[in-house]
Amino acid sequence: MFTHLLNLLYPAVCELCQASLSDGSSLCLSCRGQLPRLTPPFCASCGESFDGALDEDFECQNCRGLRHDFDFARASLKGLAPSFDLVHRLKYQRHFFLVRSLAAFLYDTLLEDERFQALTAPLLVPVPLHWRRQQWRHGNQAHELARELSKASGLALSSCLVRKRRTQTQTKLNRRQRLSNLRGAFAIKKRHRDRLAGKDLILIDDVFTTGATAHECARLLKKEANVARVAVLTLVRG
Repeated sequence: MFTHLLNLLYPAVCELCQASLSDGSSLCLSCRGQLPRLTPPFCASCGESFDGALDEDFECQNCRGLRHDFDFARASLKGLAPSFDLVHRLKYQRHFFLVRSLAAFLYDTLLEDERFQALTAPLLVPVPLHWRRQQWRHGNQAHELARELSKASGLALSSCLVRKRRTQTQTKLNRRQRLSNLRGAFAIKKRHRDRLAGKDLILIDDVFTTGATAHECARLLKKEANVARVAVLTLVRG
């Protein structure tokens, strides 16, 4: 009764086009369909999208000369204006009601990409925020996405990482600067460390840009917890 009254007073509308909604989503079918999905061809390592067919001699310019400690990265949406707009609302405007609709894109990618199916009982691991930043944002968008994806997929959620050092914003830094900025920023919670050995993990975040955050998390997990494989699944490929 109370929910029905709220719906009458504040009818649900699409976050992007303001069309009326009745299915419990935050995006209408039209807007969901128009969001730029990241589909093949893309780099098998970093997930960067490319036009045209990729042959055996293809070399990703973003991975050239780099070593990634994660096994592969994949995003659900291309880094275009509508995708970044939704991430910005989730991240900085505290529109956490978007999580259910956005996590649905992650779930689709999880089912579509056979590499995720090849992982053995993977744990979903959200990239952590420093507690001060999380307090200011009233939550961690990566954790919220991972939690919703856990509900949809049945995969277990493990908040095994903590951000122990507050870092400057990565927005205007190149990859080398980002790696330096992140060195020593993460730690594995002691109670989780012994439980991770030999496990496959899926690192969850909102945006993959240079891969520095994913690389540092994967490096730490493999070095200190002896995890088997670390895949990366993000909402947007920046």
